[in-house]
Amino acid sequence: MAQSVPPGDIATQPGTKIVFNAPYDDKHTYHIKVRPTPPRRIGWAFKTTNMKRLGVDPAAEVLDPKENALIAVSCDAFAYGQEDTNNDRVTIEWTNTPDGAAKQFRREWFQGDGMVRRNQVVDMAQSVPPGDIATQPGTKIVFNAPYDDKHTYHIKVTNSSARRIGWAFKTTNMKRLGVDPAAGVLDPKENALIAVSCDAFAYGQEDTNNDRVTIEWINTPDGAAKQFRLEWFQGDGMVRRKNLPIEYNP
Repeated sequence: MAQSVPPGDIATQPGTKIVFNAPYDDKHTYHIKVRPTPPRRIGWAFKTTNMKRLGVDPAAEVLDPKENALIAVSCDAFAYGQEDTNNDRVTIEWTNTPDGAAKQFRREWFQGDGMVRRNQVVDMAQSVPPGDIATQPGTKIVFNAPYDDKHTYHIKVTNSSARRIGWAFKTTNMKRLGVDPAAGVLDPKENALIAVSCDAFAYGQEDTNNDRVTIEWINTPDGAAKQFRLEWFQGDGMVRRKNLPIEYNP
């Protein structure tokens, strides 16, 4: 895994929170400005914790250095005091665009290897980028026929960096592919053995072209216990990821 250049900072106005005012019997819209400060082009995308109530337009785009974008964050009508709003937030994620890429947003920039930063429109502190990890195998996972029974393939993940990391696996096909354990914490130079399983399926009759597992990792907060916390991946900071495609031999 080649070392990626970490994405630089961005600035948002407002910088810490978005405020909507009552009454909430009609739609509200709040405009925020996003501006990258690094000397590289970035791709960015917004997420919300409540897609029913909160909307973002545009939700994704590309920005050159010093360029800015005006974003409309909307809140649909809802029963204030009767619905839980404690977890409501919008999160912006951004990553450096590939060298030579056209100025057109591509979702796969956030799904490939590399670094992604995110901010919940809160205080934006400079993060230390996560270091490298090593996986054995390094590029893909291979299952061999027949596929009328469950297969299991073991991979080793080693934290090659100088900091403790939290890591988590995702799969593109939860019905067919499983990972155990799916998440954990590794000290520097420590490793973990992961079982990737493939349930029985009708080979040749199901689409397997997009099957892969993805490991994401992030530096754990200073002083945090050695216990995995999903919120590390939901807060500010940099997340790195590595894809391991699945190959099915007939």
